[in-house]
Amino acid sequence: MNVKLRVLSAGALFFLGQAAFAQTTKKDTATTKIDEVVVVAFGKQKREALVGSVSVIDKKVLETQQLTSVTSAIQGSVPGVQLISAGGQPGENPQIKIRGTASINASTNPLIILDGVPYNGNINSISQDQVESINVLKDASSTSLYGSRGANGVILINTKKGRKNQKPRLEFSAQTGISSPAVKMYKFVDGAKYMELYWEALRNSRVVAGDAPGVAATYATNNLIPNLGYNPLGVNNPVGLDGKIVPGAKMLWDTDWEKEILNTASVRNDYRLSLQGGSENTTYFFSTDYLDQEGSVVSSYFKRFTTRLNLETQVNNWLKAGVNTSFGVSSQNYPTQSGNSFTSAIQWIYNVASIYPVYRRDENGNMMTDAKGNPIYDYGANGNGQNQNRPVFNNENVPGVFYNNKINNKRYDINLSGYLEAEIFKGLKNKLQVGYQMYTFDGYSYDNSLYGAAASVGGRVTTNRDITQTINLTNILNYQKSFGDHNFNIDGIFESYQLDYSPIGAQTTGFLPDVYYHSGSTKPESVYGNLSKDRIVSVLGRLAYNYKNKYFIEGSYRKDGSSRFSADTRWGSYYSIGGSWVASKEEFFKNNAVTYLKFRGSYGELGNNGTLNAQGAANSEGATSSEFFPYVNGYGTGYSNLDQAGIYMLNTRYPGLTWETTSSLNVGVDLELFKRVNVTVDYYKKASVDLLYPKPLSPSVGFSSILLNTGKIENSGWEFGINSTNIKNDNITWTTNLNFSFDKNKITELEGGNFVSGTKRWEVGRSLYDFWIQEYAGVDPNDGFMMWYQDVKDAGGNVTGRKTTKVYADATRYFNEKSALPDIQGGFSNYFKYKAFDLNFLFNYSFGSYILDTQYANLLVADSPGRQISADIDGRWQKPGDITDIPVLLSAQNDFSSSSTRWLFKNDYIRLKAITLGYNIPHQYVEQLGISDLRLYVQADNLWTWQSHKGIDPEQSFAGTVNNRSYNLKTISFGFKLGF
Repeated sequence: MNVKLRVLSAGALFFLGQAAFAQTTKKDTATTKIDEVVVVAFGKQKREALVGSVSVIDKKVLETQQLTSVTSAIQGSVPGVQLISAGGQPGENPQIKIRGTASINASTNPLIILDGVPYNGNINSISQDQVESINVLKDASSTSLYGSRGANGVILINTKKGRKNQKPRLEFSAQTGISSPAVKMYKFVDGAKYMELYWEALRNSRVVAGDAPGVAATYATNNLIPNLGYNPLGVNNPVGLDGKIVPGAKMLWDTDWEKEILNTASVRNDYRLSLQGGSENTTYFFSTDYLDQEGSVVSSYFKRFTTRLNLETQVNNWLKAGVNTSFGVSSQNYPTQSGNSFTSAIQWIYNVASIYPVYRRDENGNMMTDAKGNPIYDYGANGNGQNQNRPVFNNENVPGVFYNNKINNKRYDINLSGYLEAEIFKGLKNKLQVGYQMYTFDGYSYDNSLYGAAASVGGRVTTNRDITQTINLTNILNYQKSFGDHNFNIDGIFESYQLDYSPIGAQTTGFLPDVYYHSGSTKPESVYGNLSKDRIVSVLGRLAYNYKNKYFIEGSYRKDGSSRFSADTRWGSYYSIGGSWVASKEEFFKNNAVTYLKFRGSYGELGNNGTLNAQGAANSEGATSSEFFPYVNGYGTGYSNLDQAGIYMLNTRYPGLTWETTSSLNVGVDLELFKRVNVTVDYYKKASVDLLYPKPLSPSVGFSSILLNTGKIENSGWEFGINSTNIKNDNITWTTNLNFSFDKNKITELEGGNFVSGTKRWEVGRSLYDFWIQEYAGVDPNDGFMMWYQDVKDAGGNVTGRKTTKVYADATRYFNEKSALPDIQGGFSNYFKYKAFDLNFLFNYSFGSYILDTQYANLLVADSPGRQISADIDGRWQKPGDITDIPVLLSAQNDFSSSSTRWLFKNDYIRLKAITLGYNIPHQYVEQLGISDLRLYVQADNLWTWQSHKGIDPEQSFAGTVNNRSYNLKTISFGFKLGF
C-alpha cells in the first residue's frame, strides 16, 4: 500500500505542478486531440466518440525503440497490460496479458488483428518500420465485436499507408549497434575457492554422520578428487587437512562459463527502405527491411527480411479498393536457453563449477588435441581415471553444442488482404474484405553423432514443418445518418473464418560424421503428421448514437458458431452496451481550468474459445498446442497383438463442453486541464465464468480428470494515464507521460474447493498468483541446519499451534500473503526537443511482486559434486553460535534449497527501456545534395536497470518462478535516416 501512496502522491504533485505552470504560461499551451481518428473493431471512430477503453501507441513511440517484435512496444506505454519480455534470444515474442488472467486452462493471449484480419503467424515477422500504430482494446465495448475471441483483449496492428496528393518520398535508414546482457548474473566462487568449499562440505557430512573432526578432515582430503572427478590443481590431495589449498598448488584451468557461453558484444544491424506517396485518387506505401541481430548466447541470432506493399485507390465516385500485401522470411539459430535440459545454456552457467574445463585434459592436466592439433571439447564422459568423468551434466558440453550441434528455425509468412468498398447511396456503404495468410515454420536440429546425448544412437536429426493457413471474409454494411443534432451510425457485419493447421515431423538416428539430413540416417525413429481445421461463422451488429456530439450511446451484438464445440453448444451470443457524456460541452460547465471532461461507462459479455491441449503439449515453436476438438474422445493406436492393430482411448471428454464467458465492466473519465494536462482514469472489473477446468476423477475410471465448464475468476483494477505538454513553442517542446495500474485477481468459484499448482494452491478467495509454500524458520545456530515451520495438531486434526522442524517433508505449506502479481506497474516517458535536437526516454517499472528464486537457492548448497556455488556463500554457517541465513555446507543429500519463503524475494524494478538522442541536420545544409532531410541519432534499449533482487533479469514469468531464462539485451546503436 505504501508503494501505491507514493506513486499516487508523485502523480498528484506532477498534476498540480503542470496546472500551476499552465496558469503562468499561456502562449505555448497545446490542445486535446478529440478529433483524432482511432482504429477500432471493424472501423474507425473519432476519439471523442469512444465509449470504451482504447490505448494507442503511435509511430512516434515505435520509432524510439529497437523492436524485433512490435508488441514489445506496449510495455510501459499502456496501463493495465502486463508484459514479460522474451529474454536474450532475438526473434522471440513477449508474453502479454491485458487486464489480468481471465482463464486457468484456456488461452490467455490477446487476439491479434493485422489490418482488419486475424493474424495467426509469428509477430516477429512484422517489421516495426511498417507499422503506423498499435491499438490495445481492453473493455467490452471495444472488444465485444470479436465475440468468442475477445475475452483476453484485442491488439490491432495497423500498417502504414500513403497519403493523397503526396509527392513521392523515399526514405533509407541504417542502424548498427552492440548488445550485451542487461543485468549482471550471480557472482560465483573461483575454482580454488570451490575446491576448499567442497572439501568443507565433505568434512561436515562426515562430522554429521558421527566421525571425529580429524577423521572427517582426513576423509575429505582423500576423497575430494574422487568425488569431483577432476583435479584442476594438478597435485595429489590439493586441499590439506586444514581445508586450504596446499602450498605450491596452482590452478591449471579456471573456466569462466559466463564468458564461454554469453556474448557480451553481439552485433545488431537494421536496414530499411520505404517509398510512399499518392495522387488525387491513389495512394501507395512500399517498404522493405533487413534485420540481422545476434543474441546473448554465443551462436544465437535472428535474421529477417520483410517487404510490404499497400495500395488504395478511389476507382470512381462510388467505389473504393485497396490491397495490403506482405512477405517475411526469417532464420533463427536458437540454442537452448531455458529449462532443465543439460544443453540449456543458462542452466549450465548456474550449475557447472569452474573446476571443469571446456576442452579435454589428460590425467596430468595437459590439454588434449585431435589429429589436426585442435582442442577437443570435454563432454565429461571419457571413461575412468582422473579428469575423465564429470559428475555434473555428464556427457554434455554447452560450448561444444554450439560447435558440434545444429539448430535452426526458419519462418515464411505471406499475408494478402484486399477490400472493395461501395457507396450504395449517400450514407450507406458496403465493404467486402478478404484476407489470406500462409505461415510456415520449419524447425531443424542435429545432435552430433560422436559427442553428447545422441552419440549413443549415432546422432539424431529432428525436423518439423508446421503450415498454418487462414482465410477470413468480412462483409460490413454501414449506414450513417444525421437528423439535426441526432447522429446515427449502424453496422451490420458477417464474418467467416477458417484456419487450417498441418504439422508434420520426423526424427531419425544413426548418422556417419558430417551427415546432417534424414537421407543419411540408418534408422528412422519417429514420424507424425495431421491436419486440423478451426472454423467460426459470425453475424454481428453495432448501433451508435450521439446527440450534439455530447451524449453518446453504443451497443453491439455478435453471434458466433465455432467448430471447437459440439452442434448443441457451438453457438454463443455476446454483447456490449456503453455510453459517454462530454460534460465540458454543457453551458453550465464552461471554465478555464477544466477545459475538457468526459465520463464513460460500458458493460458486456465476451467469449474465449482458445481451448488448449489438456496435457500442456507444445507445438513446434514451444507454445502450448491448441485443442481443436475438446469435446471428442481421443483414441491412439499401438499395443498391437501380432498383425491385429490395437486401439486405445486417450481421454474422456464431455460433449456439452462450451466456451468460457467473461463479463466486463468499465467506468472511466477523461479530462483536460488548462489545455495542457490530459488525464484518463479507468476502473474495470472482469468476471470469467464456465472456466475450462479439469475435474478430478476416481482412478477406477481410468482417467485422472475430465475437462468441464466450471469455476469463476475475477480481475479488477484501476488504470491511470497522465499526459502533459509542459512547454511548446517555436524552439522548445517538452511533453511527459505517466501511466500506472493497480491490478487484482481472485478465484470466486472452483470445483473441488482447491487445486495445487506447483508453488500455488488455487482456492476460492485467493489469487492465482498467491504463493503457498513452506515457511522458513531460520538456520539453527547450533548445527547450521535449515528449519521450517510445522503445524501442531490435536487428536482431532485441528491446528493448535506450530513448531519448527528440520525435516522438510514434515514442514507445512502456508499462504504467506506474498504474490507474483505486482501491486503497481506502469511507465514514464519524456520527450524534449530544442531546435534541431531531440531526446526521448521511456522507463517501465513494477513494484510489489515476489519471485521464488530456486536457482539462487541451488547456488548456496553443495549436495551435488561439481555444482556451481555463489560468492554469497561466505556468509554461511561454519561453527556453533553462528547467526546466519545460509545453512551449513553438506555433501550429503539435503533439502536446504527446496522451495520455501527463504528463497522468496521482492521483485521490484525500474528499467530505462528506451532512450533516443537525435539531431536533424538543417535543410539548407543537405538540400544541395538533393536530400530532403537527414537525421543522425543514437538509441539505447534497456540501458539501465535497478532491481531489488539481483542476479537474474527481473522479467521472469507471470507465476513468479524461474526457469533458467536468458537475460534481456542491453543494446546501444547508432543510425541515420535519409529522406528524398
